[in-house]
Amino acid sequence: MIISDQFAGLDTIDLAKLVERHEATALEITDAVINRIEALNPVLNFMTRCDFDRARDRTRNARTATPFAGVPFLMKDMIDVGGLPRTDGSRLMLQNVPQQNVAYVDAIEDAGLNILGLTNVPEFAAGITTDNAVFGATKNPLNPEYSVFSSSGGSAAAVASGVVSMAHGTDGGGSNRLPASATGIFGMKPSRGRMHSGEAGGGHDIAKTNHVLSRTVRESALLFSLTENKTGALRPVGYVAAPCADRLRIGYVSPIGPVDEDVTTALTRTRDLLSSMGHTLVKVKFPVNLDEFTNAYTAFFSTRLTLLRQMVEASTGKPIGDSGLVTPFVASGAEALRDLSEGQIERAMLYLHSLQDLFEQLFQEVDILLTPVSPVVCPKLDQDAWNRTWNEDLAAKMVMHLQYTAPINFAGCPAMSVPCAIGSNTGMPVGSHLIAPIGGERRLFELAYELEAELQPMNQLDCMLRLQWASLTS
Repeated sequence: MIISDQFAGLDTIDLAKLVERHEATALEITDAVINRIEALNPVLNFMTRCDFDRARDRTRNARTATPFAGVPFLMKDMIDVGGLPRTDGSRLMLQNVPQQNVAYVDAIEDAGLNILGLTNVPEFAAGITTDNAVFGATKNPLNPEYSVFSSSGGSAAAVASGVVSMAHGTDGGGSNRLPASATGIFGMKPSRGRMHSGEAGGGHDIAKTNHVLSRTVRESALLFSLTENKTGALRPVGYVAAPCADRLRIGYVSPIGPVDEDVTTALTRTRDLLSSMGHTLVKVKFPVNLDEFTNAYTAFFSTRLTLLRQMVEASTGKPIGDSGLVTPFVASGAEALRDLSEGQIERAMLYLHSLQDLFEQLFQEVDILLTPVSPVVCPKLDQDAWNRTWNEDLAAKMVMHLQYTAPINFAGCPAMSVPCAIGSNTGMPVGSHLIAPIGGERRLFELAYELEAELQPMNQLDCMLRLQWASLTS
């Protein structure tokens, strides 16, 4: 069968309008989304937690006067939602139930979105595919032989398959932009410190930000305006509702290393399109040395694994690899990186902090930077990635996938993946990566509207999805 209902194809803004006009109720829309989850999750495996009774109860008191009027929504399983178990994709966290929302989740609910559940992630966001030992691997709705990248892969699969039109993601190295590219949807990473805090302590991570993956630019832009911290250090953006007439100076880069042919073709197409729109395209040098960044990023990652190792060993009295609480991949990574010296870590952090200055210098020359999202279109599905042993080659391969996205997190800049092509070799979608200076989200949204109107790749993807659903659910 082909999965469809009266609300299929509508974005969250249109769904909210139906509720406001009393043409549908929040409960009816919620039930439709629940039906989609029950039909597609067994095939694609994008959920870690469903709380349908809670969601249905909330529709009875839905604040229909809010912008999203009780429309259903999914959160990534890496943020505190009061009353919902947060696992971060790990056996270690299965009993972890936050008692209250973080500020960002409060903002989500204040906007009128109704949280139905949590979406799948790799264990502690470690890895390039959305796969873990507890919940398994998430498959790409456009071709289940492919992954959805990581780490917001569960949310990407839910959006790309039409279960919801918009879902939450966190991005600490490309985790919104990579899955968006792999599934042909829109993925935005805001500036560092832009949004309400997603951390229990109320602060902001050096790399990680919160926003959404969506099928349309406008729903992302509207939710952005409702969840940005209007009293923070950055001047509020507000709701960006349309493109701008200003023509931009856009820098583009030559690939750092080998790049898939489909990626090169998609990037050239985007560059030519931007030029035809009247923007000025100039070639610039990407200000990141891949070897230096790989070493620094690995050292940074080691600090996260060290904290995890210390916590596990303190609570169990066993080496992390013998605890049975984390996967071999995470355990071996924690062991392999434990011998990094304080000096190595200090030098790594100095380098990562220097990226902000490097990109600020680049943005003296151009308004926007265009790069690949990743050198590869999308990794094939790997349902055993969590069982591998960490080594330097594997670490370098991971960073290779992130070489255009992760530096932007440490620079603090906003960036987005805009769907721009279907690869002729793989048949998979490819996004283009556009980056702005810190605080430049308005310009990105305006440019995204322009590209969305011209490229419209979702028309092709919708056809592919209908065929895919028919084969998956027949």
